[in-house]
Amino acid sequence: MIKLVRLDYRLLHGQVVFSWTGHVGAQRIIVVDDDAANDEMKKSALLLSKPAGVRVNIFTVDKAIAKMPKVEQLDEKIMMIFGNTAALLKFCQAYPKIKEINYGAVANKPGSVAFDQSVFLTPEEQADTQKLLDMGIKIYSQQTPTFKVVPIDHT
Repeated sequence: MIKLVRLDYRLLHGQVVFSWTGHVGAQRIIVVDDDAANDEMKKSALLLSKPAGVRVNIFTVDKAIAKMPKVEQLDEKIMMIFGNTAALLKFCQAYPKIKEINYGAVANKPGSVAFDQSVFLTPEEQADTQKLLDMGIKIYSQQTPTFKVVPIDHT
């Protein structure tokens, strides 16, 4: 059962991933990021940063989409983490069962607009986000479970 879908450019980030994993009781984390899935060094670093006792899979977007029938059969609480809005949009278009997404951290870049203290979206990311919103997906920002939920309901 998917318990949390999170957008975080840092993927598995220290205390953030530990707090969310504990909060939702995740037994498995699925990282969906083409760059990480194709880079052995990044994969190794991600596997070292996971909480003890939590399984981690690192997939490209296409592989994650292909694996979803098998993922749905798992008797585990699952947290999915995406590295960018383009990957998240592509996944959600192919797998329309996602109804809610936590935009935990999107890096501040030149040309981006702040949506809260940890979410900065470029025009391309805003377009991806608007498409997700148009699909009826609820999007919010919440860095950790103790932070206030900030709705992102327009771009």
